[in-house]
Amino acid sequence: MIELSVIAPCYNEQNNIKDLVSKVLELFNKNIINGEIILVNDGSNDGSRIEIEKICRQFKNVVGVSHAENFGITEAWNSGLKSSRGKYIVTIDADLQYNPEDIIRLYQEIRSDKYDLVQGWRMEYKDDNLLRKFLSRSLSYLLNILFFTRMNDIKSGFVMYKREVFLDILKYRNKFRVFQHFFILCALKQGYMIKQVPIAFYPRIRGESFIKNPMFFSFKVLLDIPKAVLYFGILARKSIRRKSQCAA
Repeated sequence: MIELSVIAPCYNEQNNIKDLVSKVLELFNKNIINGEIILVNDGSNDGSRIEIEKICRQFKNVVGVSHAENFGITEAWNSGLKSSRGKYIVTIDADLQYNPEDIIRLYQEIRSDKYDLVQGWRMEYKDDNLLRKFLSRSLSYLLNILFFTRMNDIKSGFVMYKREVFLDILKYRNKFRVFQHFFILCALKQGYMIKQVPIAFYPRIRGESFIKNPMFFSFKVLLDIPKAVLYFGILARKSIRRKSQCAA
């Protein structure tokens, strides 16, 4: 069985895909990990699909999945999970703002079997997009207040899961406009144990973010909050009382 599957949604990331794959494969070799990379082309309109197909022909442990249109990051996660075989699953953006070398830190933590998922906490924010940084941290602060949590970074999508845990969490994805902002609350509601590991978050060097209007994107999150309160509010609070809080 594959030990670790790396799922990377790709939307117009033609110029980043090769470097991402190179860094992850180097990490597999260096740490003797039986791993695979799942590249999910989420309806890109650049050359991402062709680049993924080329890399898949070059490496046996790189798998390509393609969406005919842009379905969003959580659907890309789901498609990647269906095509994966790993005991552990890690999701990482293809834009290299998360350092692929940090995967090993999350992997070492989850193998201790103390946690169900391990999240990269963006403690060192090197991205120079001040508006995005402000909105991200403000939203995390608001969600912490509303759901009685004390998470350092609710929104980071750089996460390693036990396979069955990720399957369980993704069952809720179609109930929200932007589920990627609520999956940690979902994990808490389910009673899963979470570890947060401090990492650096780097500026994008190539390509453009799929979030063209951060204010509008944040507004969509706000529209999801009432439903999140319904699903994760009281139940999430009970989970936190029942189990210890995340370790930082």
